[in-house]
Amino acid sequence: MQAALEATTTVLPATVCGDGVCGQDETCSTCPADCGDCPMSTPIKVAIGLPISLFFSMLVFTLLWFEYQKHKLFWDESWIVSPKDIKMDYRQRGPEGSLASMRQPPPPSDTTASHMTDVQSTGSGYNQSAVVPSHGITLGVIYQGNTVAMKRINKKTLSLTKTIRSEVKEIRELEHPNLCRFVGAVVEEGSVALLTEFCPKGSLRDVLLNDEIPLNWGFRLSFAVDIVRGMSYLHQHRLVHGRLKPTNCLVDDRWVCKIADYGLEVFRTQDRPEEEAVKQRQQHQQGLASIYMAPERRLLRHGELTPAVDVYSFGVILVEIATRSEPTAPDMDVNNVDSAWRPSLPQFSGKTDTNCPSPTEYCELIQKCWAQIPLQRPSFEQVKKQLHKMNPNKVSPVDMMMMLMERYSKHLESVVAERTQDLVLEKQKTDRLLYSMLPRKIADDLRQGKVAEAQSYASATIFFSDIVGFTQLSGASTPYQVVDFLNKLYTTFDDIIDSYDVYKVETIGDAYMVVSGVPHENGNRHASEIANLALDLVAVCRSFVIPHQPHTRLRIRAGIHSGSVVAGVVGTKMPRYCLFGDTVNTASRMESTSEALKIQVTLNTRSILETIGGYFLTCRGTITIKGKGDMVTWWLEGRETPTPTA
Repeated sequence: MQAALEATTTVLPATVCGDGVCGQDETCSTCPADCGDCPMSTPIKVAIGLPISLFFSMLVFTLLWFEYQKHKLFWDESWIVSPKDIKMDYRQRGPEGSLASMRQPPPPSDTTASHMTDVQSTGSGYNQSAVVPSHGITLGVIYQGNTVAMKRINKKTLSLTKTIRSEVKEIRELEHPNLCRFVGAVVEEGSVALLTEFCPKGSLRDVLLNDEIPLNWGFRLSFAVDIVRGMSYLHQHRLVHGRLKPTNCLVDDRWVCKIADYGLEVFRTQDRPEEEAVKQRQQHQQGLASIYMAPERRLLRHGELTPAVDVYSFGVILVEIATRSEPTAPDMDVNNVDSAWRPSLPQFSGKTDTNCPSPTEYCELIQKCWAQIPLQRPSFEQVKKQLHKMNPNKVSPVDMMMMLMERYSKHLESVVAERTQDLVLEKQKTDRLLYSMLPRKIADDLRQGKVAEAQSYASATIFFSDIVGFTQLSGASTPYQVVDFLNKLYTTFDDIIDSYDVYKVETIGDAYMVVSGVPHENGNRHASEIANLALDLVAVCRSFVIPHQPHTRLRIRAGIHSGSVVAGVVGTKMPRYCLFGDTVNTASRMESTSEALKIQVTLNTRSILETIGGYFLTCRGTITIKGKGDMVTWWLEGRETPTPTA
C-alpha cells in the first residue's frame, strides 16, 4: 500500500492545433496551421497543369495561325487575273469614267482599234478574246462566267511592292453590302486594270438623271442611307475614300447603292502620259470631281485625307439626290472652282415627287456636311442617325419598288380598262366605216388576211338611178353647192336603204347603184326589196328641196333589172366590191332610157314581181336598147299597202 502511494504519475501536455508547435499527432493534413501545407501530389499537379498548358499552347498557336494567314494573304496572288480569262460582254453596258455614264461597248472593229487595246496572242499569255479598255472607260466583261466591271489603270508596268500588296490585302478583307466587291486585277505589262463587282443599273447619277425612273423620297433617302453605311464601314477600317461622288456610287439590280473606286491609292497612280484626247477628257472629269472636293482639298490637292473630306462630298451628293440634277450651272467653269463655292440648296416646291418628308432637317444636314472647318462636320454615324429620323419608309428599296409596282399596276388596270373601252368605241366606228365600203363578210375575210374570191349569184336585182338635168344644175352651181346638194340627197337615200335587205354598191357623181340578193341570197325577195326601195326614193325626191335652188324641182329616173351576176373585190390599195355581168349593163340601160320620176323595169323583174304580187306595173312598150336591141319594158308605178313580201 505504501508502494502504491509512492508511485510517480506522469501527465502529458494536450495537443492543440494552432499553438505553433507541430505535435506528434499533428500532420500537414490534420493541422496545416502548425505543420504547413501538404505537398501537391503528382496526379493533382498533372490535372491542373495540363489544361493550363493546353490553353496557352492553343492561344499561341491561334496567334501564330492568324499571323500566318495574314502573311499568306499578303503574299497571295490569287487576285491576279490573266487577260486570257476575260471575255468581252457586248450585252452589258459599261460606265465611262468612274463607273458612270453607262455606254454600250461596240464590237471590236477597225474604227474602235484606236480606243481599245486588243490583247494579242503572244507568249505572255494574252488571248485574242480578251480586251482591255482605254483609260477612263469601264466595261462589262465576263470573268469566270460572271459579269464584272473592268477599268483600266494608266500604268505601263506594275511592280507588286509591299505597299501595293498591303493595299490589295486591305481591300480584299473588306466586305459590306454597300461596297462594290474587289474581284481582281490585270497586271500584265501595258494592260493594268481593276476588276470589281458589276452593277447593272449604272451609277447613282444615271438613275437620278433618268426622268423615266420614278423615285419617291423613300427611294432617295434609301440611296443616301446606303452611301452612309458604306462610308461608315470604310471609316471604321481607317480608310478614306477621297473621290466620293455620284458616279462612284453604283446601283445594283436590287436597287442597293454601293460605293466604288475606294482604296488602292498607290495602285491607281499613273506613270505614263495620256493621249491628247484622253488628257482633255481627264481634265474635264477632274474639273467635275473638284466640285465634290472639300475646301481644304481644293487648296491643298495633296494634303492628308481625313474622314471629313468624304462628309463634305456626301453633302453635295445630297443636293443631287434632292434635285435630280447636276449641282453645277450649265455655264459654270468646273476647272476653276473657288474654295468657298457651294451648290445651291434644294428648293422643295413644285413637283409632287419632291415632297421631302423633312425639308428643313434635310437642308440643315447638308449645311452641316459643308462646314468650313472639318472638325465641325458630323461623322457618318451621326449622319446615319439623322437620315433614319427623316426616312418615313423603313423598308428596303426592293419592297418599295414592289409597292410602287403594285400601285402602278392598279393604276394601269384602270387605264387599260378605260383605253379598252375607247378602243371598242373606235373599233365600232371603224367597223361601221368599213362595212359601209364593203359587205360585212368580205370585210371580215380581208381583215383576217383571207383572199376574197369572186362569187356567182344566179338571181339578183340591180337598181340604177341618176338625176335628170344634172349637168345644167351643176353648171349653174358652185362646186361646194353641188357637193352639199349631193351629200344631202344621198344621206337621205342611205337612211331609206337601211330599212331594206339591199347593199349600196357605189355612187359616182349623180349615179346611185343598189343591189339585192348580193352578197346575201334571199330567194326571189330581191326583186321586191329593190322595187319597194325604188318607189320610196322616187317618192322622197318629189318633196326634196335643193339647198341652193329651193324652187328647182328634183327629178330622178330609175331602172331595174333582175338576173345573174358575179361579185368580187377588185384592187388592194383601195379595194372595191364590184358587180360584173350582163345584168349590170341591162340595169344601167334601164336607167338611162327611163324618164323623170319614173321607174323602168325589164321583163325579168316584172315576172318576179307579178309572182310576188301587190305591185302596179304598166307596159311602156318596145324600146331600142343599145347592145340589146328591141326590148319590152314596164313602168313600176306603185304597190299595195302594206308592202308585199316574197
